[in-house]
Amino acid sequence: MVGLGVISLLLAALVLSLNSLAFALSPRPSSDEQLAQGPFAVREETRQVGKIRSKIDYQENTAYSVHYPHLGNEAADNAIAETVGSFIDTFLSDLADYRAPSPQERAVLTVDYESYRAGPVVSVVFHIEMSDPNMAHPSTGVETLVFDSRDGRRLGEGDFFQGDYRPALEQLVGDFLRASEDYREGAEDPAFLAEGFAQEGVFSRFALTAQGVRFYFPRYLLLPGAYGVPVVDLSYDQLKPYLAWDQDELTEKESAKFLAGSLSPMGTSALVERVKTGRYVDPNKPMIALTFDDGPRPDVTGRILDRLGEVGGRATFFVLGNRVGSYPDILAREYAEGHMVASHTYSHKSLPKCDEGEFAQQVQGADEAIGAILPGQPKALRPPYGAYDDTTREKVPHPLIMWSVDTLDWKSRNADAVIRAVRQNVRDGDIVLMHDIHPTTADACDTLIAELAKDYQLVTVEELYQAKGIPLEAGKVYFSARTVR
Repeated sequence: MVGLGVISLLLAALVLSLNSLAFALSPRPSSDEQLAQGPFAVREETRQVGKIRSKIDYQENTAYSVHYPHLGNEAADNAIAETVGSFIDTFLSDLADYRAPSPQERAVLTVDYESYRAGPVVSVVFHIEMSDPNMAHPSTGVETLVFDSRDGRRLGEGDFFQGDYRPALEQLVGDFLRASEDYREGAEDPAFLAEGFAQEGVFSRFALTAQGVRFYFPRYLLLPGAYGVPVVDLSYDQLKPYLAWDQDELTEKESAKFLAGSLSPMGTSALVERVKTGRYVDPNKPMIALTFDDGPRPDVTGRILDRLGEVGGRATFFVLGNRVGSYPDILAREYAEGHMVASHTYSHKSLPKCDEGEFAQQVQGADEAIGAILPGQPKALRPPYGAYDDTTREKVPHPLIMWSVDTLDWKSRNADAVIRAVRQNVRDGDIVLMHDIHPTTADACDTLIAELAKDYQLVTVEELYQAKGIPLEAGKVYFSARTVR
């Protein structure tokens, strides 16, 4: 019989082979090799550059989920880190006196991003949302960073526009707003627009795309607050008299050149379809379901998968939709090795606080992102922060999976504390909560997984409930094999 170690080696070789094949078949850059390599690679339509990184933290009164790109250039990444740190520091400072009545009523900061390439120019757009129960509506904002990807130098408004460009931009932006179905009613008051245009830095938030310049305007600056953050697209042809850059350099079809060397969805599907594993769960023997939130993160998730593979265990990974496109090979490995891949929403927003459009984006967006890499779509969802209400139960088309043992690994960031939390509390039928974005959690699993496998079958959430004869149904909330609501 082939040992588990040999199977793992064969699987790793298959992953490597498919990675190499995908890279070999991708178009090769015909010029500017520096820009074509590594992290400056096209990923998605609105996330074209870099690999996603996340800072996710939960405290007694506050929580935040901040996502940003890693570009692989020290100067640019330092500027991004400083900006991201300022978002978090400002949030925590502003909410220093806030006291949450319950964990579900924490003040929450969510930051997600877009990234674009226009020739050698890389633009990062941060979308910021902050909410607490005392606010009638979440506070929203936008910030942008623009870099020359050849040296990481930060670029500003003065680097792209020349001459007396301000009056021209005012006219072009005003015309766009008045012609837009989304904005025209709010743009009817010329005095309101004029007052906004008079503000310093009104055109400082922008991104360069392959088609033109996309301007972002803070809420209330040009239009009433009901219109949120207006977004205005102006083509390079419209801006040509005022551009300080060569238009041809910005409009080259670079996107075809900067394909990533990681697994494409096609390659991933081929992998997960070809790898099959036999599996039997004995319903008469003790079992627990280890679960991991907020990933994938290759250096952490990979170590946990290694430990599970050594004992033939399975786990459930509740992944964020906005992360999977950066790490499709890790997602494929989770699936191929028999683990359950489920949803933790798209960008970790609290579902009860989402309006109808945001709710759909968080749930359906995650399903689509996962489904683009793996066969089918996820069969379960874990609500961020453990927050759900009756509307969440009604609208989410998956069973909601909670937990019965909370390791508090996000809080302690200490392997010994995580190990103690499991040892002292776990029993047959439990669902254990951990997060595969903390290296200390992987440290704990180095010990825990081998230890637990001596007394328990390590199973997925789906296997747990199948073995216990309990169906997984949308609209129900599952805490353990003992508690379903």
